[in-house]
Amino acid sequence: MARANLISDLTPAQVATALGWESAKVFQEKLGDYLKRGFPAPDPMTGRFDPEAVERWRRARSPHLFPELTTAPTARNAQALAAERRQRKWGTA
Repeated sequence: MARANLISDLTPAQVATALGWESAKVFQEKLGDYLKRGFPAPDPMTGRFDPEAVERWRRARSPHLFPELTTAPTARNAQALAAERRQRKWGTA
């Protein structure tokens, strides 16, 4: 049975390094402020952080660079879409 490539959760020290703090202790002191800003909470059993959630949080701080993280997807009008496709395919609306 093939094993999936799983990325393990990050320790507080690894998150501290990723965020530019000099130690896990300093990061832990700042964690309350981070959580108030929507930072992902650590797993209650392991105390580790989801690396993808941390990365999404980091990128969401720059919405002008990553708008897909801050805008809600919207549905297209089905009738308008069908008319557009007919126009492209047959040249009629």
